[in-house]
Amino acid sequence: MKKDLIIALIAAAAIAALCAGLAAMRPPFVPTPSTPFATALSPSLNEPVVMRVNGTAVTQTEFEEAFRQMPEEMQRQFASPVGRQAFAEQYVRLKLLEQEGDRAGVPVQPKVKAQLTADRTNVVASTALQQIVKPPTNEAVQSFYNQHRNQFETVELSHIVLAYQGGQIAPRDGQPAPTEQVAAQRAMVVYQRLKQGADFAKVAAAISDDPASAENGGRLGPFSKGMLPQEIEAQVFRMAPGQISGPMPSRFGIHIFKVGDRVLQPLDRVRPFVIRQLQQQNAFDRVELLRKQAKVDFDPKYFPEAKTWGQTPGKPAPPS
Repeated sequence: MKKDLIIALIAAAAIAALCAGLAAMRPPFVPTPSTPFATALSPSLNEPVVMRVNGTAVTQTEFEEAFRQMPEEMQRQFASPVGRQAFAEQYVRLKLLEQEGDRAGVPVQPKVKAQLTADRTNVVASTALQQIVKPPTNEAVQSFYNQHRNQFETVELSHIVLAYQGGQIAPRDGQPAPTEQVAAQRAMVVYQRLKQGADFAKVAAAISDDPASAENGGRLGPFSKGMLPQEIEAQVFRMAPGQISGPMPSRFGIHIFKVGDRVLQPLDRVRPFVIRQLQQQNAFDRVELLRKQAKVDFDPKYFPEAKTWGQTPGKPAPPS
């Protein structure tokens, strides 16, 4: 909620100025920090104080966290000293609104208290998860890679695709697309030509409705699992190198694929993916262990389905 308000304030007050050449601007004043601000520490957090708003300290950590919560593009726009000062001016306004809200008793309003509690839960839980989920060992990474080698295999693909009405590509010649049934019939004729020995690259260059790949004889490049539409991935990865598929419909058009070489990506190339997979699994396992050990009491009036669920959130209890 605070992040959204920061963004709204800045967007309303400063983005236009930045886009017009903020780097060339000068702030209306040049703040010269006094010695207390250069050395002052927040008494409660023992952190440097970078500004005070009506006497309320804003620490360097708070200010930098507020800055970090903006979208990356906005962070880049406000990265210069002048931009940071512009951001600080908007954060001052946010702190002033917060002070007004405190005087009006906003934090004790039931809905606001609930929002603050939920926000705290999210922040603390996220940080706790980062602390308890450690990076996997090299041995764990190697073991995962060995056990899931098929996930890291890439296959070279070429295709010929014919557009149809309602598909996401248009005919290359600019004519109206045929119906899906007619396009499928045309694709079958093309497939028969290829089975009889027609050169795949030449046919793709002549008739494929994907002009980018047609220029390269239909070549699409290497694909790994997860990169293709689900409706065709399973079939393609079952094919042998050199094999040509029958017509396959997708949301784009009617495809005929030719499979090229299969290559196993080396561990060094996929290591970041493996680490993420292991960390996600570790996080899930740790949270599920906490859930199994927890005592949770649901209000049956509010959660009438609670008794039919197991301890794993989102998973029904197995039938007895």
